[in-house]
Amino acid sequence: MKFVDNLRQKPFVQKVEKFFPAIAFLGGFGWDSITLGRQIDNTDLLFLLAYYTGAFILVILLSAHLEHPEGWTRERIMAAKASTGGNAPAKPAAPQTAAPAKPAAKPATASQPAVQEAKAPSPTNAKLAAVAGKMANIAKPATTVVASKIKNVADASASKIKNAADASTAEAKKLADKIGYESMAVPKNAIVVEHRFLDREWSEVWKDRFSWMLQFLFGGMFSALVVCYFKSSGSLASLLLVIVLAALLVGNEFLKKKYESFGVSLAFFCLLGTMFMNFTIPHVVHRIGFIWFLLSTVVSFLICVGIQRLSHHKKRVLIAPAIISSLLVIAYVMNWVPPVPLVLKQQMVCQNFDRKTYSCDIDDPTFLQTLGIKLPSVHRTDSSEVYFLSSVYAPADLKAELEYRWYYMDPATGKYSLTDKISSGRMTIVGGRESGYRSFTKKKNIPAGRYNVEVAYKNGAVIGSQKFEVFEGEPPKGFARDTLR
Repeated sequence: MKFVDNLRQKPFVQKVEKFFPAIAFLGGFGWDSITLGRQIDNTDLLFLLAYYTGAFILVILLSAHLEHPEGWTRERIMAAKASTGGNAPAKPAAPQTAAPAKPAAKPATASQPAVQEAKAPSPTNAKLAAVAGKMANIAKPATTVVASKIKNVADASASKIKNAADASTAEAKKLADKIGYESMAVPKNAIVVEHRFLDREWSEVWKDRFSWMLQFLFGGMFSALVVCYFKSSGSLASLLLVIVLAALLVGNEFLKKKYESFGVSLAFFCLLGTMFMNFTIPHVVHRIGFIWFLLSTVVSFLICVGIQRLSHHKKRVLIAPAIISSLLVIAYVMNWVPPVPLVLKQQMVCQNFDRKTYSCDIDDPTFLQTLGIKLPSVHRTDSSEVYFLSSVYAPADLKAELEYRWYYMDPATGKYSLTDKISSGRMTIVGGRESGYRSFTKKKNIPAGRYNVEVAYKNGAVIGSQKFEVFEGEPPKGFARDTLR
């Protein structure tokens, strides 16, 4: 460790160290983009499940709090006694102070014998006065010595008590760092309460450790979900949700301290839990749709309710999870949630389609069309039909109904309007093919102009879309034969 500490003191390392969070963020996101960008397998789901499970445990740990600050469990009191060598009192011992010495008998003063002499001068009285004076002179130093010794004993006793208290505090702090208690000093008004693991206050060291691990797990989940939801987003509305997830992914790098708050960590856990289950459940039940998204939302929220009850926090910590769950359900109904795990792999507009090979004639693309700067074109000859082909990836055995939505742009207004929704039994995809399930739609005798065709989950969100332009006559560069993989 000394070598590492010395290395970190070097100026070059200190400069590079500032970029470590950004490097870690870009590295993790890049790895997810490369691996998850191809296809999802069981290993990826197991990693996500491990992230979710770890986050679940850490959120529970961060929910710990002293429900009754004056309450102590028997186990905690035993731990306090063990930290002080078994002598920790249930109530702190009051500091011992020396009892004040009784005032010495008031010595006779010289004036008293003088008065008596004046009244009744007597040799006997004079002798008694002389003896009393001598006794007073002898007793005075002895009283002073005794008082001094008493004071020294009291000071020594107070010093021992203070040293014992300091030692007890030091041992308590060591124990607190080890087992997570904030304080091990038993207060005067301590009462014994029922044992509960979460009825404690973590030390700052452990809070920092828990929040750091939670930040790492949340970051891993955000990174994977951004990639997966982005691949399935085919409209501006669904892309906005991905942008929100991406913003939270970046913000996660600065929220470590905030995660120490149970309310904040529970809200993020609810959001990630819903998005994670919405992505994972279709792989298990081989179906997608509103009922499964609603199930994901309800299960995620109920888990948050369970954590709240386990921790005995007030119900107000569930306000944020409830709002998040409600907004996600509304977003799904509005088709703003991408239809994960469906992914559009390829699409093509053409004519003279062969159903056996999924090959057809396309306009030989120009250089600008190849770059995507100019829209693809279809030159329709005679009364040939215009075909739109697509391939959509889905996990093995997953079944989902697709529909094609045809939009035509009005030349007068420049706006696209929906003209047809086409769906049939042959558009029910069955997952498992790496290149995606292939299907097509066609239109006959369509007028020249601009079109936009959306590939969507039936009555649901858009998976992808393609704009193109239809012309009459022969294409300038002729036709080319292409095949949908």
